[in-house]
Amino acid sequence: MKQNTTLLPASLLVLLLCSLAQLASAQVIVDPDLRIFPTPNIQAEVHVSVNKTNPANVLVSANTWSTAASYNQSYYYSIDGGITWNGSDQLPTGGVGGGDPATDFDASGRGYLATLTTAIDGYSVQHTDDRGTTWSAQVRGAGPTPGGDFDKEMVVTIDEMQTSPFVNNFYCAWTDFSDAPGKVKVNRSTNGTGAFSAPITLSQTFGHGTNVQTGPNGEVYVAWADYTNGSLPAQNLGFAVSLDGGVTYASSRPFAYAGIRTSNAGNPLFGNTRINDFPVIAVDKSCGPFRGRIYVVYPIFSPGTTKSIIQCRFSDNHGTTWSNAQTISIPGGFQNWFPWVAVDDQTGLVNVAYYSMDVAANSTATNTHVAYSLDGGATWADAKVSSTPHTTGPINNTIFASGYAGDYIGIASFGGQSWVAWGDNRNANWQVYMARLHYNIPTLSASQTNLSINAPASITGNRQFQAFHEITVSNTTPVDISSTAQVALTAGTDIILDPGFATDAGAFVTASIAAVPSCTTPGAVFYQSASVDNWHVPAGSNEVYRSTDASGLNLFAYPNPVTDLITIGCMNKGYTKVLLEVFDRSGRRLAALEPTSLDASQARFIYDASALLPGVYIYHLITDGKTHTGKFLKVKK
Repeated sequence: MKQNTTLLPASLLVLLLCSLAQLASAQVIVDPDLRIFPTPNIQAEVHVSVNKTNPANVLVSANTWSTAASYNQSYYYSIDGGITWNGSDQLPTGGVGGGDPATDFDASGRGYLATLTTAIDGYSVQHTDDRGTTWSAQVRGAGPTPGGDFDKEMVVTIDEMQTSPFVNNFYCAWTDFSDAPGKVKVNRSTNGTGAFSAPITLSQTFGHGTNVQTGPNGEVYVAWADYTNGSLPAQNLGFAVSLDGGVTYASSRPFAYAGIRTSNAGNPLFGNTRINDFPVIAVDKSCGPFRGRIYVVYPIFSPGTTKSIIQCRFSDNHGTTWSNAQTISIPGGFQNWFPWVAVDDQTGLVNVAYYSMDVAANSTATNTHVAYSLDGGATWADAKVSSTPHTTGPINNTIFASGYAGDYIGIASFGGQSWVAWGDNRNANWQVYMARLHYNIPTLSASQTNLSINAPASITGNRQFQAFHEITVSNTTPVDISSTAQVALTAGTDIILDPGFATDAGAFVTASIAAVPSCTTPGAVFYQSASVDNWHVPAGSNEVYRSTDASGLNLFAYPNPVTDLITIGCMNKGYTKVLLEVFDRSGRRLAALEPTSLDASQARFIYDASALLPGVYIYHLITDGKTHTGKFLKVKK
């Protein structure tokens, strides 16, 4: 059936204002942290990504050292949102790793693992198309550089925007120490890592700790710590932008900051561990008011002290100018370091994970925290996500470089949830721990051109589905709306509910034809898991009308208003016979129908109202002789 009525444009503004008001009052729930893949091996330096086409799929990688005395890199994957995990402390398909783990997913849901080569002369990458179960063989993405002088291929990223002209482009940046004084370079693949471009040089001065991200329109951003005079600590943010899919870049040093990295060995201020002052960036790809905003986080010493703090800035013009720095780490942290930032592409929520020595002065007891902002970085709150502190100290100065305890931790965010992963030695061995955060905020609207909804088989919870033109439900497989679900369908021209579409008694569904903004986010509309306390129904929507009579029977009719086919029905309470009668307002009976379907849960009738004149009509559902009454509105097509 099709529905083509007009929705008042003002309702879009009402929905946006409602969403923003709920954002401001959001609360966070932190699940107990867990060791995701317990083994006797060492696991450190963690990166995490979420599959935005299926956010139950989370991918983690870390550096490992096995009891067999060998270096490698791990992969761990979850298909239930981070509750249970599979994987290995070694890369799949015989892959070998030299460090600096990186993960990502593309717009189709393909997952990627990247690592330095064992000769430290380039990087390798492999992919999975089944959520992490099986993997391709490794392919070399860059190198070899002479002398093993390749470092920090940080971080591979894939353009995950379906509407981007460069969708699924793969980008990677690194420092090439064989090209003095240690220049930053970047390359790309435009065919799913089948082939890679030649490197492009982004800096003429020493740069380290590269980080690559893409924007909502296919922009490519690269950030790094710039050591202009060739010595530590960092003096500036190094930054480059490409607006043509990585063909050309414009580089700059947009602002100065004094970093905390004073040597490449252990620092006694941080439990004699090796620390860095690398910047990390993330881009807002949501359909909220800060879409396109770039966030950068980095550590500095609080002025006049040796206390490290985490600062954040943002840019709304491709990195040309930046906001003033804002301290976002907790005041009670005696040292705060290793920040990592992620933006939820459905809500616009900004999350920054970091370590904090927050237990006592002169103590190396360390917790993991997340600073988060719901208003584009204007204000921040904080949540401690580790349930038990760990002791910061070198993992093993014989096995690893002096002071090594990992070089970063990770966070990924999507659909009102965040996944934080870090290295932790609370059980005497360094292992990967994770905490999941749930934010009570609604997802912001996003739309594809056309959307087919054929999964999951049963939709539960609160979901919003939008398309710029057309939504089709159950065109290939049946989809059922559960009794507790609240589902909103909004499309610019048509909503087509095919015969496999069903609603359980108690389901609440709205179907609206509206001027949908042409705004797309990664993984948009398929999965929207945020809890909405006050479900907002836009004025003029075509809702699945529900009423309950004195006997407790639930009636439903959708879409309502209707142009042609309407589904009318009720919950089946064991009735042996159910009939439908349709009347005009004068009481003239227009139709008497047997059920289109009658099963243990409901009776459904599909009535063709296309020949009716516009107006209000009455229907009677007669169940074992008892009459129940409802109404529907016929409108012009």
